[in-house]
Amino acid sequence: MFYLSRLLGSPVRDVEDKPAGTVHDLVVSTRQAYPRVTAIQVKRRGKVLAAEWADVTSFEESGTLLRIPAAGLRERPLQPDERLLAASFLDKQLVDTEGRKVIRVNDIQLVRTGPFVHVAAVDVSSNAILRRVGLGKVSERLSGGRQKGKPHLIDWKHVDLEQSDEAAIRLAVPETRLELLHPADIAELVHQLSPEERRAVFDALDEELAADTFEELHPSYQASLLLELSDKRAGQILNEMAPDDAADLLADLPEDRRQHYIDLMAKDDAEDVQELLSYPEHSAGGIMTTDYAWARLDDTAAEALERLREQAEHVETVYYIYVVDRSGHLRGVFSLRDLLTTPPDRKVRDFMTENPVAVRTDASEREVTELIAKYNLLALPVVDEENRLHGIVTVDDAIDLVLPLAWKKRLPRIFH
Repeated sequence: MFYLSRLLGSPVRDVEDKPAGTVHDLVVSTRQAYPRVTAIQVKRRGKVLAAEWADVTSFEESGTLLRIPAAGLRERPLQPDERLLAASFLDKQLVDTEGRKVIRVNDIQLVRTGPFVHVAAVDVSSNAILRRVGLGKVSERLSGGRQKGKPHLIDWKHVDLEQSDEAAIRLAVPETRLELLHPADIAELVHQLSPEERRAVFDALDEELAADTFEELHPSYQASLLLELSDKRAGQILNEMAPDDAADLLADLPEDRRQHYIDLMAKDDAEDVQELLSYPEHSAGGIMTTDYAWARLDDTAAEALERLREQAEHVETVYYIYVVDRSGHLRGVFSLRDLLTTPPDRKVRDFMTENPVAVRTDASEREVTELIAKYNLLALPVVDEENRLHGIVTVDDAIDLVLPLAWKKRLPRIFH
């Protein structure tokens, strides 16, 4: 096994053992799981030429020997499945889908397999950097053979690589691999990236996953990232976000920018967000969401269940279903368990709990959290002075109010 960094710049000699130039880069085919070297780029008299792998008789870190004269080196275009190993991957940030880390490729390990050479792994250790500046031996002596001095190698099969040459300059993550990660993991990854890399990540995600990931970002980070996205992508993400999260995000923007983004949203979503923005920031109205499950007094259990199926994709929680009359007044509540254990032809009015605990839209955050804690609720309805239902405050929103963000992320996923 050997390293790309020790090959780059090494001497190349031709069939007559005369100097032919130095190794500039390696051409690899990406058809295989472990890319195979198909040609060597040679820098000769200021020009970058190439020798096919079949024309290489010896390939070592100390130097390369060709079976052709130096005059036989030619310019060589890349084939569709080929990449330049150093130019495409060295010093680039990549996503390891197993370790869920953003990594920088400090070196690349190669291995011989019979007459061929294949890419085996990427080295992301600090030792790789020392090796590249000619201090590899110093690094080995400093480490004294201890574990920390060993290369940190990540098997090539675990590394996710963007396929287009230009995009390889940035981190570009295939959607099929990124969607294996939880939105919280993707958010942690995004915090470590440059603006160009962040845009590449969000462009690779579908709208729902992008919105879920956005909601997991630190609040102080969301606004700046929103400004980096295209209007089209920003509008898609805002439409998919929970209304209360979208409102919290837009509340941090200047008035003109806030209205600009509201105008990008679908009409119904925009109206929900505008309503939430109209309430004081630290009131029940300011922290509630307008996405909740509801049913009518005269619905049967079967009708309520069908209504819930239609609502489930868009509501914040399905555990509580709030009963409203045709004027929007809150009349009762029942749980999902109540619904599933009730005969299908029984009317909602006959098994709901009347006069549920609720708060006014102008109630303080403290009152909200105290009621949720006192009654051990997963959500608390928010009503106006005429008892019309406007939204709910979920337990995860209450947790946001009383726990630092870092603590919240340690809680089981059931709470957020």
